[in-house]
Amino acid sequence: MAELLGLLALALLGAGVWQLRRQSEFANRWLVQYCKRQQFQLLSVYRYRFCLRKGRWLAHFRFEFSHDGLQRNEGDLWLSGLRVVEVSVPVLREPPSPML
Repeated sequence: MAELLGLLALALLGAGVWQLRRQSEFANRWLVQYCKRQQFQLLSVYRYRFCLRKGRWLAHFRFEFSHDGLQRNEGDLWLSGLRVVEVSVPVLREPPSPML
């Protein structure tokens, strides 16, 4: 009986790790497409945390991007499973133009 419970625990752990990896790959692919549409350069993506919001577990990813090739900005992506709930990016400022 102990062996069966051990195998079940190992299978559940493997399924959990597989789901986390699948969600990370989905977030990366989605952000590549999002940044391409917004004409941003995607620099990095990382899982920040999990939280409970409105009765469901959400995965919070942070990503770094550049809109002009010089500045680094950070945005947030919230996922519920493999569904995008929210994306937020900061207000982007253009560098001041030189006075003529």
